[in-house]
Amino acid sequence: MKLPTTSDEAAALIDQTLLRPELPESTYKQWLNENSKRKFKALFVPPMYVSLASMYCIETETRVGSVVGFPLGFAIRHTKIQAVKDLIDRGCEEIDFVVNISHLKSGNDSEFVGELRDLRIYADNRETIRKERVILKGIIECCYLNEAEKRWAVEHLARTGIDYVKTSTGLGPSGATVSDLQLLQASSQGRVAIKASGGIHTRADFEMMLSAGADRIGTSNGADIIAEYISLPEF
Repeated sequence: MKLPTTSDEAAALIDQTLLRPELPESTYKQWLNENSKRKFKALFVPPMYVSLASMYCIETETRVGSVVGFPLGFAIRHTKIQAVKDLIDRGCEEIDFVVNISHLKSGNDSEFVGELRDLRIYADNRETIRKERVILKGIIECCYLNEAEKRWAVEHLARTGIDYVKTSTGLGPSGATVSDLQLLQASSQGRVAIKASGGIHTRADFEMMLSAGADRIGTSNGADIIAEYISLPEF
């Protein structure tokens, strides 16, 4: 991927994220007011604040995102599908869901693939508030997986039509790494896009993840990253 050279180009590759349980609604409102003006690809908020985020983003090009099965992925399939329904009903346009890591580690193809397939089928029978396709990103939490499991996860995400494979929740023992992104890119062969998340704080981190194969970056530091494109020389 060609690296961005302007703050707007950088913002268009970032899912700016705020998923902190200790913050009051007033902080989320302030954050949404500020970040909805920065041209990020999406703003990710907790499910309870999706309707609020939609109010701020509907007249912008920034999409509203949220999470399902976060951060452990243990929820049963029906619960995840219901959560996807609730988010779409409230105005969510992009959904990052944690896959069932236990099924993945167990090699339980039937249950693992069944969940992915059913989530995709349900989402494909809905559309966003902008009359667009609902984007699904499967979080596989790379820090818990060996190389074979990562490849296996990518294969099934691609075959079931999930839009992105995402490296991490950002809450596990480690986040995105260059080696993981390179492996995911080699495994996907362009069939599924890649989102890097976890530990991405600076322009240098951001560009390193893009260079390693990421198509989208998830971070809570998006405002600081795009500010670096304004304050530093652009080549």
